[in-house]
Amino acid sequence: MKKIVLIIVALFIVGALAVPLVVKKQVDAQIQNNKTILRESGVELDVTKDEGYFSSYREFKLKIVNGRKFRDFVLTRFVEKNPNYKGLTELLQKQSNNDIRPALDGTTFSGNMKNSNLYLTSPLIEISLTKFSDEIMSSIDGHDEVDDLMNSILKDKLFTFFITLDSDQKISQIVMQDIDKNIDDNGKTINVKLKNHKLDIDITKSLKGVYALGEQLISADNFMFDLKGLEYKFDYITQFENSNEVHINSIKFKESNSVVKIGNIDISNSIKASTDETLDADLIYKIKDIYANDNQIFELDRLLFELKVLELDKKGVVNASKAYNELAFNPSQNSINIITNSLQKILNRGFRADLVTSLSGLHFKNMSFDNANFKLNLKVDKNSYTLQSNDIVNALLVNGKLTLDEKNVKDIIKLDRSFIKFAKLGKKEGSKIVFDYEFKDGKLLLNGKKI
Repeated sequence: MKKIVLIIVALFIVGALAVPLVVKKQVDAQIQNNKTILRESGVELDVTKDEGYFSSYREFKLKIVNGRKFRDFVLTRFVEKNPNYKGLTELLQKQSNNDIRPALDGTTFSGNMKNSNLYLTSPLIEISLTKFSDEIMSSIDGHDEVDDLMNSILKDKLFTFFITLDSDQKISQIVMQDIDKNIDDNGKTINVKLKNHKLDIDITKSLKGVYALGEQLISADNFMFDLKGLEYKFDYITQFENSNEVHINSIKFKESNSVVKIGNIDISNSIKASTDETLDADLIYKIKDIYANDNQIFELDRLLFELKVLELDKKGVVNASKAYNELAFNPSQNSINIITNSLQKILNRGFRADLVTSLSGLHFKNMSFDNANFKLNLKVDKNSYTLQSNDIVNALLVNGKLTLDEKNVKDIIKLDRSFIKFAKLGKKEGSKIVFDYEFKDGKLLLNGKKI
């Protein structure tokens, strides 16, 4: 019995000692695979140190040796996800062929990677920019002020990133090192701050993640830009199936006597398939506490803009988008014909659109709006009209409402007496003046009266 126990213990110890070796070989194999991919993409990876058994520590250098290959690698990956932008990428390749290698060749990063060899865990990578391209380094040589600045950036490793990989060796998080640096510019001091700069990313099923920036500050004697609390959430599957949300806590801008302050910004948009044949899209802007002073004071407490477009012909939208990109970068009559035919298809299927806008606390010069609200509902029924038809307006069904404070209507009349005729068509509801409108069969009705 004692021998059996000793054998089991011995096997356990051997197994425990073998695990780090197996894990290390797996990581080394992955690194060799990455080296091959990078080499084919114009980047040279050199592991300069590799030590440790239960845990590994590696130091490495990354050098762009062929900027054109690296550019093509990045753009090819982009087109794989966004085929409609093939024309744009081809144009970028053509326009940058002469400059891309001088701009990138020789750019070097150094870093290290740490990981446990006891089990497959998330490796931690630290990487820093240590050299600009050979062309840039040569051009700044002898220009003392520029040379000092560039070398300071490299020496202090200002562009340092901390990268976390998941168990599949895919990037899951990138954190940029905080920057708080004073730059001397001909005796003037420029302060640059970049804090809490981070990207969390998940590419398991889609390109999904959160980009965050705690603060970005650039300030000098008569200039200041300060952005705080940026958060960008995204979920990207294709160009026509994605969603985005942006939130900003505050923005402050100052130059000489000009000042702009924005208290809060929220922007969101999405596009998705509502059926196999149709798309829905929406766009929302919410902005609060705007103040601007550039000889004239402008103030706005709140602004809302919300647009929804529903039941768009999916094939028509996809074809029109693709042809538009081709037209912008490689003009042809065929692209124009595709756009025209696609718009015709979208019109004939029909669609709906809802628009809501409102603002409050607007003050500018002699104009003020305490509250103003506007709603519009548009419906295009299935039809056989052509884009050139004069009867196309018959396909439009529109209704909505404009609501203004009575006080604000009187203020507008003081500024423009011609507004009186329009104001008389409004109906009073408490302290509000309401304008209900409807457009049908080519006729516009305002509070039931034909215009």
